[in-house]
Amino acid sequence: MSLSNTTTTTTSSATSDLRQRVILCLNKLSDRDTLSVATTELESIARNLSHDSFSPFLNCLSSTDSSEKSPVRKQCVRLLGLLSAAHGDALSPHLSKMLSALLRRLRESNSAVRSACIDAVSSMASQITKPPFSSFLKPLVDSILHEQDYNLQIGSSLCLAAAIEASPDPEPEQLTKLLPKLLKLVKSDCFKAKPALLSVIGSIASVGGASNRNVLSSLVPSLVEFLSSEDWAARKAAAEALASLAVAERSLVTEFRSSCLASLESRRFD
Repeated sequence: MSLSNTTTTTTSSATSDLRQRVILCLNKLSDRDTLSVATTELESIARNLSHDSFSPFLNCLSSTDSSEKSPVRKQCVRLLGLLSAAHGDALSPHLSKMLSALLRRLRESNSAVRSACIDAVSSMASQITKPPFSSFLKPLVDSILHEQDYNLQIGSSLCLAAAIEASPDPEPEQLTKLLPKLLKLVKSDCFKAKPALLSVIGSIASVGGASNRNVLSSLVPSLVEFLSSEDWAARKAAAEALASLAVAERSLVTEFRSSCLASLESRRFD
């Protein structure tokens, strides 16, 4: 047998062993008695993966579906964040696969799984920095703009807000171009996850994505309008977005100060 064939066989065997080990651990996550041990082992595997092992490991995580118990689904998402923290830009070629795996979980109503997704995308955006931010922006924005599933709308919006805040370079000029679409969407009756989308708008404002008078002339009145929403969560998100805007664009928002303060004053007991 040639050296190349021997190497291929060895690699194939190592991949098979890794896959079996990971699947065994994932199965153990379903049992409360073995959950802790399996979690510790999976985290150890993730931290010590070689670059050649990223793909088979991610394939195992992606193979889980909604029929699995919530601890399995949650841990698979958490591992994406842990992988990012441990290996950073070495995962750049696999970012698309990681985001696809995360987006599949966002359709779930389980808040613990959603929170794990938000934490994971925050870690990914802060640690995997070689690809441009558009690598995060496009799939999450497409999900927000085109999906009707309520849970997916919430999850995608909150994940995008987390990615914007965590990224060392969220490309504010691209976010500025996105703002008009988001403002139109958040006013639409078809979009139900308004508080989550308002959080995205606040995140965009906080990183300088609203440094434009034309943008502010439509953004500020829209946020003020949401202060009178029947949805308390939407009112809260709008107030927080205005606060982010006031900090980031102190000199530009002076002309809106009176109207904003009047609206906030009317809601001081909210």
